[in-house]
Amino acid sequence: MHDIDGDLLLTSVDDAILKEDIGVATLLHRRLILKGIDELKNKCSSDLPVATSAPKDKKKHYDKQFEGDFTPLLPLNEVILRKTYQNVSSCELSDKRHRAIVSRIYNWLGSLPSKYKIDKIEYVFNSNRYRIFLGQIEIVENRQQQQAFQSNLNSENSQVQRKLALKRLEMICQQVAHNRNLPIARMWHGCRRNDLKHILSDGFAALSTLDDGYFGKGIYFSSSAKYVTRYCGESGGCLIMCYVLISNPFPVVASDAPPSEPPERFRLYGRGNYKNYQCHYIPISPADNGDPWDFRPPSSGITDDALYDELVVFQEAYILPQIIIHFK
Repeated sequence: MHDIDGDLLLTSVDDAILKEDIGVATLLHRRLILKGIDELKNKCSSDLPVATSAPKDKKKHYDKQFEGDFTPLLPLNEVILRKTYQNVSSCELSDKRHRAIVSRIYNWLGSLPSKYKIDKIEYVFNSNRYRIFLGQIEIVENRQQQQAFQSNLNSENSQVQRKLALKRLEMICQQVAHNRNLPIARMWHGCRRNDLKHILSDGFAALSTLDDGYFGKGIYFSSSAKYVTRYCGESGGCLIMCYVLISNPFPVVASDAPPSEPPERFRLYGRGNYKNYQCHYIPISPADNGDPWDFRPPSSGITDDALYDELVVFQEAYILPQIIIHFK
């Protein structure tokens, strides 16, 4: 019902999570649920995997192994489980009460088109998604040492431009402060307000946001909030700021999307992740054909000429939404 797996139920659910994140408001009901969990633990203790039989202090301090921008911005008592987003707690940020946080968010936003006026800024937190994200951090860290997840650009053309594209992505990841041994990027996704609750409750892949795509069939982001406002509609749209785990990215350059070719003939059009690469990264600029929706690698073939970028992600678990910018 609440998209919580058995391992998470037995190891991580407590009274606060039942009340704030799952929405069990009655104290008696929470006590009955916790009692049932304890009984289930005792009954299944001999069959539980090693991870669930770890010392209590290790479980208690698990979250403390993760520090950085992607961790919760506010304490649980400041966020409320609202009916607007299923299983998602949220808090509207104000200049007066959350001045430091709001200032950082405006810095991350950068300049926006003048027609987009901010109505409110909202912090969102889904405890189940957050725990999955932390688990994926450990998985990606381990994969970085495995041969199967190593990139090999030696067989590709335009190697110099591809390496420059990866350098650009690396610099974006360096803007995210954290204590883990993997790259994490701060990315933006634009959407209409009607789609927001579905994305937060059910994930990006639940909507048509998972379309064929110029550069792969995945979930699209950009490091530029300005660029993704084009997907917000004329009024009342939203920007979702997410943290995204970067695992073995494939750099897409002009030879993969030639300026003379229609998008349907691009190398990665409508495809899943290329070979063993876990995401696609594309520095882009407006196409020379005058189509305001056609962005592709610069026709000059020079990565540094790109005005914006796109990141195509294929793993929902690599994505952690944190901030919503609501437009008037």
